[in-house]
Amino acid sequence: MVRPRGRTRLPEVIPAVVAMVIGLWGIATPSFWRDESVSVLAAAMPIGDLWNLLDSIDRVHALYYLMLRPVAAISTGEPAMRLPSVLATAAAAYGIAVLGGRLATPRAGLLAGLCYAALPMVSRYAQETRSYAIVTAVAVLATWVLIEATRRSSRRWYLGYAACLVLLGWLHVYALLLVVAHAVTVAVWHRRDDVSSTEASRRGIAPVVSPRRDSSSATAPRPGIARFAGALTVAGAGIAPLALLAAGQREAQLSWLQSPEFVDVARFGKEITGSAWPVLPLAALVIFGAISGGRLTGVALPWALLPLLSMAISQIHPVYSPRYLLFAVPAMALLAGAGLDALRPRASAWAGLALVAALTVPAHLTIREPDTRPDDLRSMAATLLAEQRPGDAVLYVKENWRLFAAVYGDAYRNLRDLTYAPGQTAPRTAAQFTAALDGVERVWVVTGGRKRQNSAFVEEDERYLALMGNRDFVLRSTDDFGYSWIGLYVRRPACCGATRSSGASR
Repeated sequence: MVRPRGRTRLPEVIPAVVAMVIGLWGIATPSFWRDESVSVLAAAMPIGDLWNLLDSIDRVHALYYLMLRPVAAISTGEPAMRLPSVLATAAAAYGIAVLGGRLATPRAGLLAGLCYAALPMVSRYAQETRSYAIVTAVAVLATWVLIEATRRSSRRWYLGYAACLVLLGWLHVYALLLVVAHAVTVAVWHRRDDVSSTEASRRGIAPVVSPRRDSSSATAPRPGIARFAGALTVAGAGIAPLALLAAGQREAQLSWLQSPEFVDVARFGKEITGSAWPVLPLAALVIFGAISGGRLTGVALPWALLPLLSMAISQIHPVYSPRYLLFAVPAMALLAGAGLDALRPRASAWAGLALVAALTVPAHLTIREPDTRPDDLRSMAATLLAEQRPGDAVLYVKENWRLFAAVYGDAYRNLRDLTYAPGQTAPRTAAQFTAALDGVERVWVVTGGRKRQNSAFVEEDERYLALMGNRDFVLRSTDDFGYSWIGLYVRRPACCGATRSSGASR
């Protein structure tokens, strides 16, 4: 008996529940790191201060910061601030199951959704106070709306698709690479229908189109290229203001990126699975799914290849970062789900899924350790709070480290800030900083970089150079916390120049 449509959504809900459970597991354990710190502070600061912040950085993330403000009004702790990403990850898993069911079979959708939920990269960004998980959910939604628009040939659905693209662009402009994949899908479907109609006309019979395998439609979609182009035009108009606002910050947003190398293809696979071991079975399933996926392949394969396009573009102008491509991972899960669904005997599909999931367990455990983010700002604050003394001062190098560190602000509240003079918005000059050292016995340096004080990043700061060159002060100790570190400079005793210097690494 054919189950009536809409009677149950269990195969689609299960991946969402699994993704949510995995996302909530250990959500409070890792420290906020510098990018998350900006999100938390931007969401919690007065709206006027937020506009001032956006004048200098992160206009491309303005919508995300505004979306976080209701959460920050309740709590700025790790669980609350990361919860929107968990919910978005669950929504993406649900959407993947829906897409798999529409384009292949409900079983393929279920397997794809579960595969997505099991990937370490997915749960890593489910536990991140940044927009990547939400962007991914919107990418899945946009793909589903496009499929419905082509199936129904409805202007309202195409307008809905344009709205999804506007939302996607305002959340993360680089995710608009998805449009390239969608354009390929529409072109392939249009050509397929043209070929079908031409062959039918030649034989003098009505054209035959493939029915949807979930039996929810009598005919396959007949894309309207003109309406698709119109939707892109509408979306472009909605995204243009963001492009104008963000153009002046392009270098600030992208200057840290470098052109990827060929080895980064393999590294991206390892980023998805958390280690080298699950890469091969997952890649084999993706390839098998691309071969056997039918209509699903036409949607998922161009989408899954977007990381390669990003790497190619980055040879001219670097835009590639693995986390920017999280929105392409659902396509790989869809292909893997189709590959699992095609395995015979049918029970081997669950064995294959179990194998991939089992191989990712060590990575899941690792990413939930306290110090596995690029910066362990929480431990840095705890160390500083335990070791500071009354009268201590602080120098932030560069000055934006004051913003990064402030997410755990109790440790810095009683320190005299030598970076800025009271009432000034620009940092002190080297001469002003040296004058401010009068009467100060101990200065904490708070900064970051791959090489402590030897990095070019640190040496560019004129205040820190003035401190290093000041014969009255000596570096007493340093502590590493990922890419962030603190150093303690103390005034030399008047009687002699003997001091000790030690380093610790955490």
